[in-house]
Amino acid sequence: MKILIIGAGELGQMLAERLRSMEANDLTIVDSSEEELKQIQDNLDVMTTQGDATNVAIMKQAGIQHTDILLAVSGDQASNMLACQMAKKFHVKECICRTYSNDAFSEEDGITPELYGIDKSFSSPAETLRHMLYVLRHQLVIEHVEFSNPDATMVTIVIDEDSPLKGLKPQDIPDKELLSHIRFAALVHYRKIVFPHGDTTLREGDMVYIAGRQDYVERFLQYASGEKDIRRKLIIIGGSNRMADVLAHALINEGMEVRIIAPTKEGGEKMLDQLPEGTRVLIGSTTDKATLLEAGVKECDVYVNTEQNDENTILSCILAKRLGCKKVVAVTHKPEYISIVPTMSVIDCGFNSTIISVNTVFRLLQLGNFNIDTRLRSVNANYTEFTIGPKSPLVNRLLKDCGLPKNAVLAMVFRGKEVIAPSGTTKFQEGDIIAAIVTPEAEKDLKPFFP
Repeated sequence: MKILIIGAGELGQMLAERLRSMEANDLTIVDSSEEELKQIQDNLDVMTTQGDATNVAIMKQAGIQHTDILLAVSGDQASNMLACQMAKKFHVKECICRTYSNDAFSEEDGITPELYGIDKSFSSPAETLRHMLYVLRHQLVIEHVEFSNPDATMVTIVIDEDSPLKGLKPQDIPDKELLSHIRFAALVHYRKIVFPHGDTTLREGDMVYIAGRQDYVERFLQYASGEKDIRRKLIIIGGSNRMADVLAHALINEGMEVRIIAPTKEGGEKMLDQLPEGTRVLIGSTTDKATLLEAGVKECDVYVNTEQNDENTILSCILAKRLGCKKVVAVTHKPEYISIVPTMSVIDCGFNSTIISVNTVFRLLQLGNFNIDTRLRSVNANYTEFTIGPKSPLVNRLLKDCGLPKNAVLAMVFRGKEVIAPSGTTKFQEGDIIAAIVTPEAEKDLKPFFP
């Protein structure tokens, strides 16, 4: 399969690295930056073409006429859209486009993604905001994972001293119907990953991974938190950029109290003009203790920092947590922070826009086996999906009889639109998609089961 990637930035590089590990793919990357292409050539065995992706000759040089999939993921929305439009003229089967807003399209005027040859599109800021809103609505949740099946989800919660789960065993949860539709997929206890059973005792401080159909996971969160009304939350946002503005509007529309810390007077005045009357905006550094205290960080439910400076974001979140904030959320952008932030116990929840975009592209591609999210917090394990092919030894066998590695846990089974919480008596079928949590060792051991 030939895949052409437009854009050699952080997203393009990470996609190339992930796709290169899937050995059947023939990859070429197009970018006008000689420096970024050289960096890719030094690290990856892929073809590169330097030049403008809207230039027909450059695209033909890159092999557009033989391409199966185009991933237009550069930082230039217009170039991405034009590259997709050109690709369709060369009969490329699937074009996925990175956009930054929906302003380029107008359904009522007939200006749709299809007009530009775009089969599927995504917005990096919109995807990041969507994940952020989920963890801001649910005080217990520190991670939110989506799968190729849109009805499935997995969340990570932390068991605190007041949790009804503290000291409980999963098998003792009173709602037995709920218990049959969710899966306690993994548990992190003192930085060590454990694959829990029905008789595993849940302790204060444990991070627990709950998987299942979205409606059942929501029902579990209600039980686990007792929160019936999310409208009373106080959320402080550090930053006065576009993301802070959109996030603030969404939270205010849901009835939450929002306060903004704007690093500059100009940014603060702009936020005041855009936000509903009565929204409190403070001017000051997000790494200044006095400013955070004045904003009310001690009594707020969540502090989230959206600034573009990753180092500033991390420092601000650490300070907010130490000042008594219940939950802090950091939004970073540089790839090097993808593995660093999750290991920082003082930061409850971290989002990286690049990895969110990578995961989104892979969900849209649906190529088969792939890691669909970052590592579990603080431990070396991944969320991975596997497809059961006709030659798999799992076909028509019960889970309990398959001899799967013990250091891997099957979180869910997707069968068409059905989401199954697997048990020992689950019988696998050809075409089933297995959502698993695996260590690197377990991933190697699992490969023979998915030829």
